[in-house]
Amino acid sequence: MDTSYRLNLDLEINSEDMQSLQDAFCKSNDMYVMCIGKTHGQITSFSGNKPEEDFVDREFPSELRREIMDSFVDGTAENIVERFGKEDYFMYRGVAIRGTNGEFLGVWLCFGINRDLVPEELQMPQAIRLTTLEAFDKSILLIETLTKYYFAEKIKTQALKNQLNRERDAEHDIKYKLKKNEIMTDILRFMESENSFSKISEDILRDAGKYLECTNSALLQISENDTSVDMILEWCSNEEAALKDKFQQVPRMDLPFMNGKPYTISSDAALPEAFEIFFIKYGIKAAIFLPININDAAAMYLCFFVMENDRKWSVDDLRFANDIKRILQTVLVKKITTNSLASSYNALEVILKNAGYGVVVADINEKHVLYKNDTFNQMFDNEIDKTAIKELVFDEKFVKPELNGYFAKGSGKWFDISINSINWVDGRTVRMITFYDTTDLRLYQKKVEQQAKVDSLTGLFNRQTCEKDISLEYHISKKLGERFALLMIDLDDFANVNSGMGYKVGDELLEYVAHSINDISQINGKCYRVGGDEFVVIVTHDNMSHFDYIIKRITNLFANPWTLEGVEYNCSMSMGCVKVDEGFDEAADIFTCLNIAVHSAKNNGKNRLEYYDDKSKAIKEEKAKLEQSLRDAVSDNCSQFEVYYQPIMEFVNGIPLCHGAEALVRWNSKEYGLVTPEGFISEAENLRLMDSIGSFVITEAIKSCKHWNDFGFPEYGVGINLSPYQLSQKDILETIKSVIKKTDINPANITFEVTEPVSTEDVSWMVKTLTAIRELGCKIALDDYGKAGSSLMNIRVMPIDIIKIDKSLTADMDTDKFSAAFIKTISELAKSVDLTVCASGVEVEKQVEEITQFSVNLAQGYYFDRPLSKAEFEDKYL
Repeated sequence: MDTSYRLNLDLEINSEDMQSLQDAFCKSNDMYVMCIGKTHGQITSFSGNKPEEDFVDREFPSELRREIMDSFVDGTAENIVERFGKEDYFMYRGVAIRGTNGEFLGVWLCFGINRDLVPEELQMPQAIRLTTLEAFDKSILLIETLTKYYFAEKIKTQALKNQLNRERDAEHDIKYKLKKNEIMTDILRFMESENSFSKISEDILRDAGKYLECTNSALLQISENDTSVDMILEWCSNEEAALKDKFQQVPRMDLPFMNGKPYTISSDAALPEAFEIFFIKYGIKAAIFLPININDAAAMYLCFFVMENDRKWSVDDLRFANDIKRILQTVLVKKITTNSLASSYNALEVILKNAGYGVVVADINEKHVLYKNDTFNQMFDNEIDKTAIKELVFDEKFVKPELNGYFAKGSGKWFDISINSINWVDGRTVRMITFYDTTDLRLYQKKVEQQAKVDSLTGLFNRQTCEKDISLEYHISKKLGERFALLMIDLDDFANVNSGMGYKVGDELLEYVAHSINDISQINGKCYRVGGDEFVVIVTHDNMSHFDYIIKRITNLFANPWTLEGVEYNCSMSMGCVKVDEGFDEAADIFTCLNIAVHSAKNNGKNRLEYYDDKSKAIKEEKAKLEQSLRDAVSDNCSQFEVYYQPIMEFVNGIPLCHGAEALVRWNSKEYGLVTPEGFISEAENLRLMDSIGSFVITEAIKSCKHWNDFGFPEYGVGINLSPYQLSQKDILETIKSVIKKTDINPANITFEVTEPVSTEDVSWMVKTLTAIRELGCKIALDDYGKAGSSLMNIRVMPIDIIKIDKSLTADMDTDKFSAAFIKTISELAKSVDLTVCASGVEVEKQVEEITQFSVNLAQGYYFDRPLSKAEFEDKYL
């Protein structure tokens, strides 16, 4: 893997993250640091005010910076260099940034001022940071360590992505081969049909067109006088794109491919003028043209068209298309020769000789093999399999059309087998057996099944397996009248390990904890990793006599420090326990009770054990009550839910004017009163109720906006939040389409607000869904931008129109230089790529003064107004 390019790319893309790290580091360590890339130049800007920057530029000249950079070379172990300047109280260091092979990618240039050596009579400029030699050297070592971990994590992440892509490609190849084999088997059966050539060809064109994912597949026939062409048969995926009516009595000279030659034309091909005219006339993006010959002359053309999207044909596509051509040619010859298959043997042999599946044709009465293709011979090339397969071929007991899961002992391979009766070339009834090698698929399925059960980091079973094992133990114990117990271990303040010592050390701790718990003899195999830093232990009914001992062993593990990277680290844990007896109605309740117990341990001060008891039961009952109330509220046509509207202001000549509103749902519960989203959204998603609530909000918000537009405010828009859960629902696009159609609203007045995806795997499907929503004419806003994990790359790849700055940054912009600089940078970036910026959470006049200095178009927050009911909003803003 070429990591050097990847790391250089990350240096550029993640400069914002590195800037944030640098700012915090300089402030906390009283020094000055900047990051310079070998090929990209300066990556981070100066951390400090203008007088400080001028001072550092003067005392840390560019010549000295270049000298430090030039002192690093590829492949060496030297990561820190020291240089000296004109004054002994100035300290200069360089810390190398390297790739996996030691290649030099960039440098942290570090500058410090040793307060112990500064002459007493020297007056340093105000606000200049001073440190000591000891503190400065410790900081340099810390920068080196952090840099190593930062890029090690990047490389690890990229390696995992590459592995996942390879596995996805392998899965795609297996599915592709199986699909092709199934399609070809079905099409080959058409050769034996007594139907007309037209009916057989229609079926073949349909199956072939679907497999190749074409818009149209067709047969063109040349007239007897050789001057015109008609489309005699056609299959099309979309009736509106049908070409048959247009291809009647078309002059042959207008069809540039009608010269007896085959053509495979992809969308990116440079077309000769005649072909270009033809493609434009019929709206074709890509095509395959194959002549079907009779007596060495082209009588027909098999055509595959792609009309809607660009298409690049693959070698497999072309092979498949040629196989279809040969089959159609064989069927045509068969019909011409009065239903005799005698002339089709050669064509059959050409098609099947190198097929990806084994084919054998046998006369079971005569015990004679009539035909075997090369693939069959390669599949069964040892005596053990040859003997077993011979018995299978001629054994009349094997009459099922499909025999899945045949294992060949000689080769150790798995096969699916298809058995059919056909008429051979001389008219007799014979048996055709097709063998599909499914070994790779079975091995892949086995691997996937194993991965689905096991946590990749620790090797323990995961949450899914844990829940199954709990259910199994529940039923066994209930039947035996025994008790069993569950323990949940949650590491206290684990986030501090990742942030303070790096993710590599955090992963190492998780592995140590996992193996240490699982190695306890009464636990082995019954320890599961169910969350980031959460583990569950099942104490089975036959180990309950050791329960107290197990608790003591686990507690003792955390009584001593863990050694991580040579450093001792004390890590405590909170543990919840549920003893399961006849008091539980079903296994699903147990996990809920376990969570309540461990959360109780966390809430009561951490580093403790809490049992599920009557108090916990009351919490569970309250949770169940809330869930039932939510179900009732949704089942009542969502009548208890209300949509509130918080005004969004647009700055016109510096004056904020109402531009529309963001729709915010409230639950006006009979039991709980007015509940904000924080109090019920997560529960609604867990209960699969967000479909109904989300559809209600979308409908009400769009109806309200349409009303505003119709009554004097055509420019008003409405913002509607879509959660990742809603976006993942298959019918979300249809829901939006339906409401737009019913209300006849201008889609440009609707903005759907989404948060950034939490992983790179989520980006692709979100982009696809949001692109489809945007194609309806709606806008997309990236909400809460600037929270931890925000990425500039998401602005680039996601189809967005608006960036909504997170309220945490807006709240601090008048006191925190980083927040102000962030908003300024993002607003300028957005302006350069034609995006709108909205500042959320504006609460004081000072913030308004700040944002009006930047390229911020919109703002909302309590400074302007609180969320209002529909009636209140219309009274105030209509």
